[in-house]
Amino acid sequence: MKHILIPTDFSKNSWNAIVYILQYYKTQVCKFYLLHTHPLKPSTIENMPTFTLKSIIEQSSIQLQDFKEQILKNYSNKLHSFETLNEFLSLPKAIKSCLKKYPIHKIIMGTKQTCKHKPNLFGTTTKYIMDAKINSPIFIIPDNYNHQPIKEVLFPTDLNRFYSENEINLIKQITIEHNATLRVLNIKGNKSLNKIQKYNLSVLKQGFNSIETHYHSINNYNKKETIINECIEKLSIDLLIMVNYKHNIVKRIIHEPVIKKIGIKPHIPFLIIPEIMKINTNTKTPIHHENTTHNNTMV
Repeated sequence: MKHILIPTDFSKNSWNAIVYILQYYKTQVCKFYLLHTHPLKPSTIENMPTFTLKSIIEQSSIQLQDFKEQILKNYSNKLHSFETLNEFLSLPKAIKSCLKKYPIHKIIMGTKQTCKHKPNLFGTTTKYIMDAKINSPIFIIPDNYNHQPIKEVLFPTDLNRFYSENEINLIKQITIEHNATLRVLNIKGNKSLNKIQKYNLSVLKQGFNSIETHYHSINNYNKKETIINECIEKLSIDLLIMVNYKHNIVKRIIHEPVIKKIGIKPHIPFLIIPEIMKINTNTKTPIHHENTTHNNTMV
């Protein structure tokens, strides 16, 4: 069973993310946790009249229940169950608390453009979560994105760091689940790969040797964001996967305020994996592809 945490503020954007993920997991047994938070300081709660606090809890509980019933009414699925969570914590603290209590596999976040003249790749809340060092994959769904089959997965890397078995297995598992093609994109400088990069590449090739994988290499290290965006378009990518480690491109993407300066547009789902993580896996091992290809190509 998959355990999926979905923070919600009952907005249209939040609803869109839920609709996407229900379709994404429509053939799998899942438990979804609908989390709503109240970021009040302990001192504020202590000084709040009891009837006021009780009223806030009751109103929030009603909203959560209505939200849940709306999901069940429109997207009923015998494989899916739901639990509502009401927390008087900041969202990052509430998420971390849920990760300790429940065997969460992924966190689902919606994002939207907040300003027509200066559109953000991620909303303020999503960026807040990304900075909180949460040890769980975060699946970001663009606003108004309609679910479609995942056939092409893009994994950009500069090969400067070693990828753990957990990180590789998660990427592989997602690719296998969708019978998709994985495309590993190395954006490098003018120099040839050094010994560390060659070793890290060999680790990736060994880790992905049971799935259809294509390896792409492009020289233009200073324009990584633009290159990723161009590859998304040219290769018809359905899912972008990146590992969120210190000083890497994810940090720049998250905090860049204007999309036109960064090149990447929020029009496909984006899965961000924490640098160090323990993945909750099912006991059943997924079936691997029989045919495997490893192509070194230029996009």
